[in-house]
Amino acid sequence: MNSIRTLWLAMPMSFLLSAPNAYSANSVDVEFSGVLLGNVACQIDSNSLNQKVTLQNLNWRSINQEGSSPVTPFSIGINKCSDTDLNKTIKLTWQSSQLVEIVGENFVKTQGTSGVLLGLVDQDNHPIIWNSPMSVAEVSVANGLQQINFGAFVRKPAAGEANIGDFISTVTFAVEYF
Repeated sequence: MNSIRTLWLAMPMSFLLSAPNAYSANSVDVEFSGVLLGNVACQIDSNSLNQKVTLQNLNWRSINQEGSSPVTPFSIGINKCSDTDLNKTIKLTWQSSQLVEIVGENFVKTQGTSGVLLGLVDQDNHPIIWNSPMSVAEVSVANGLQQINFGAFVRKPAAGEANIGDFISTVTFAVEYF
């Protein structure tokens, strides 16, 4: 989750002022206040928001024969991290409610006439874990852009063949820094 920064000085002083012998006929009330800040430094790069990844040159015959298409790379950029964010773990949660499990791996149902399923892999070409936070990197760049690489591919459905036609799928992700 986001880190929380707090004003530590306020706590000891308020304890001292609330001690029973601190009250007298000439006592003065002192109120302390502050703002708890989340990690406002790291942000998702604007080019990674509402990103569209187009899988080019897909051949339905090849997908049916080989089972899936080649992987198309894409990345999510993280920027505006501060020096205090360095070495924090970046966790991503890929989210979809349209999952289909095939031989222990999850794929996303697509809309359209092709019937293909969408798969995502991490930078090491391992299938991503859906709907659960997964560590993807450590913050390694302060005041600059850090790219986290992924890949997308399509595969034929579990039963039957992929068809000539279009497809579209939308997934979301959430980012946390620890």
